[in-house]
Amino acid sequence: MKSMNTVICAISASLFAMPPAYAASASALTPGMYEYTMKMNMPGMPVNMPAQTSQRCLTPKDVDGNKAFEMPTERNSDCQIKDMVHSGNQFSYKIACTKPQKLDGSAKGSVTATSLTMEMTMVMPEAPGPMTQSISARRVGDCK
Repeated sequence: MKSMNTVICAISASLFAMPPAYAASASALTPGMYEYTMKMNMPGMPVNMPAQTSQRCLTPKDVDGNKAFEMPTERNSDCQIKDMVHSGNQFSYKIACTKPQKLDGSAKGSVTATSLTMEMTMVMPEAPGPMTQSISARRVGDCK
């Protein structure tokens, strides 16, 4: 099995890479400082992994395009988003990767003027079962 750090990096990088088809919904977000929280549950782990939190400034340009949902991708990643659907403030899509390891998943979520929530389920051949990830982001003020 790949190292835990490799799995987490690959999954985290691929999860936030939202395609341009979702850009119209991104404009619902208000520019400002957002706090992102990611929680992951991986079967076979003795305890759930602790939540990871980070802050990010979203400019007007970021929320007018898809930058609000992009994170740096892993250099060798080939993840592809497909079957993107968005209606109002709801969205869903599927993701498939073969590099750096095979991964298939689906995500659904919603966006408001000051928040984003997303639930994702992923399957990797070498994992003992489906992994789940919950991502939330909330506006915490203006960018500094």
